[in-house]
Amino acid sequence: MPTDGYVVVIGGLNLDLAGLCGNIYRERDSNIGKIRMTVGGVGQNIAQNLVKLNVPTYLITVYGDDYFGKILSEECKNNNIHLDYSECIPNEKSSSYLYVTDEKGDMVTAVNDMKILEYMTPEFLGTKIDFINKASLCVIDGNVSKESIEWLSEHCTVPIFADPVSVAKMTRFQNVLKRIDTFKPNELEAGLMTGIDIVDEKTAQEAARALNEKGIRNVFISLGEKGILCSRDGEISIVPILPSNIVSVNGAGDCSMATIAWARFYYQDKLSLKEIGQLTQAAASLTVEAEESVSPKLSVENVIERAKKFGDSKLGNN
Repeated sequence: MPTDGYVVVIGGLNLDLAGLCGNIYRERDSNIGKIRMTVGGVGQNIAQNLVKLNVPTYLITVYGDDYFGKILSEECKNNNIHLDYSECIPNEKSSSYLYVTDEKGDMVTAVNDMKILEYMTPEFLGTKIDFINKASLCVIDGNVSKESIEWLSEHCTVPIFADPVSVAKMTRFQNVLKRIDTFKPNELEAGLMTGIDIVDEKTAQEAARALNEKGIRNVFISLGEKGILCSRDGEISIVPILPSNIVSVNGAGDCSMATIAWARFYYQDKLSLKEIGQLTQAAASLTVEAEESVSPKLSVENVIERAKKFGDSKLGNN
């Protein structure tokens, strides 16, 4: 592990309220299950995963001075996520996210209340850019405004890793693709960005190449049950998922983004695309086996050990 350096994550910090249904999910009905309250947000999830992978991580975000804000800041402290460059906004309500999963662990509905993120303006980021530019890399999640993403693309000098978060927020990156080092959309988001309807591996490869041609060096397209497509410099590798006892898929994409960033931070471009994909799928398989958005079992050792389930993996020898 590198003895110096750190990663900056710019994005959302939410209080997550999760409704996890039991053996049967009935729409428009009261379902028996569990309700959990955890710290979440795409940016926070990525940051927490990175910390579990032994990466010094600073989360740049905003939160309110309300009860939720106290919980959020305290939990980040407990999870060793540095908030030195985040800000508590007086008289504002902290961001929160409510979601429900069915009996298979798939999300069926969600509501987000994230208006406070509007405080993450270019002016807000301008006071922190010197620190950002001393990081090993910067991860941006799509909850950051279009204006701020475009400002960061002009002023951030370290590699930018981007997670678009959702189809609705995908276009926030439309004008800055040539400044993005690493991009991790899912198949719907990649299809929207390229105009290619992804229906199989062939069209997924076409979309990945189109994104590469727009200036993105590293493209990782999440294909759900079909795995993850990894594309760089004309090389494409599709890595399948690992069999898992799925409890909840919420947070798996955030874990994948964190693992891709960790692979760069730790291995410094020494891994093949296939090996990065294997690490990503190994980490995601640990995440979906947990109720939490960030798996308690996530660690460097467990990810590498799980990656050995790919018969041709050489990661244990690195």
